[in-house]
Amino acid sequence: MAEFSDLIVLTVDDLEGNLGAAKFREFVSKSEAFFVDQVTKIANHILSHPSIRAIFISGPTSSGKTTSTKLMTRRLTDAGLQAHHLELDDYYRPAELRYDKDGRPDFESIDTIDLELLGSDLERLFAGEEVAIPTFDFKVRERRFDPEKRLKLTANDVLLVEGLHGLSDVVMNKVPRDQRLSYFIMPHARVLSDRRMLSGSDIRILRRISRDVRKRATTAIDTIDYWPMIDQSERDFIPRYLEAADFYINSVLMYEFAVIAPMARSEIEKSLDLFFQGDLPPSRYVINGAEHSDLKRAVKEAVRLSYVCEQLPTADPSFVPEDSILQEFI
Repeated sequence: MAEFSDLIVLTVDDLEGNLGAAKFREFVSKSEAFFVDQVTKIANHILSHPSIRAIFISGPTSSGKTTSTKLMTRRLTDAGLQAHHLELDDYYRPAELRYDKDGRPDFESIDTIDLELLGSDLERLFAGEEVAIPTFDFKVRERRFDPEKRLKLTANDVLLVEGLHGLSDVVMNKVPRDQRLSYFIMPHARVLSDRRMLSGSDIRILRRISRDVRKRATTAIDTIDYWPMIDQSERDFIPRYLEAADFYINSVLMYEFAVIAPMARSEIEKSLDLFFQGDLPPSRYVINGAEHSDLKRAVKEAVRLSYVCEQLPTADPSFVPEDSILQEFI
């Protein structure tokens, strides 16, 4: 059973005290090393236990699952293992969605994954068979099979299975207990600002806003409006998956508040301007005919986040290393 590491608490003074090019570069290096050291510890454990054939990774949205998996894959491959990455997102079920009472579609529950196909593929892979791996196109919400995307494991290969529900018993139990390892990843930190606070959940909202505007063509208010669906799902699975994990990774990067927060605030302000001008487009998340689920709540939350982010210092995204988990969100 994994446990949260100590909560990291930062203040605006802490962040401002690390400004200046030389100081900030050192701050970045220290923050990145904190994350990499956690991944390296788990990689070393895997390397010292050759019976491990599968690594299962879970964490809530915008926690750094994908980037941590890629880093882990490189660490293991550099040490002589052949590591492969399987994303649960590619097993989304192209089926009719459920909605909450405010019209938010449910993209978060485990039954949105084709567990039958996933289970069959895992069993076949560990039986030594070659398997066609699906790709899910989120723009058109369709699953396809590309001819070149096939996978076959040899006796010394390891498989990293990553996704929101990567630590579900239904998923992990396809591999014997003595042949698998699991870790749960999530930022665990708070930032104090003018007696207001950015929580771990806020950190992930800001990351997701920054990412979704650029990669999913949404507005910041769209992301904030959809967040209650994410929050409800996470309250159910975070305690269970943390308890099921062998290790926990705290994916907060202390310097990110001077990078991600200003970027997200800029997008929040753009969407608020559109709202007050009456030009805010319909949400790309709400697909049942409504423009937004609870626009009043979303606007109020957008104003709060913008105010808190305004208190934080700003650093240029060019300080973010190319292999940082933050590259997933900028």
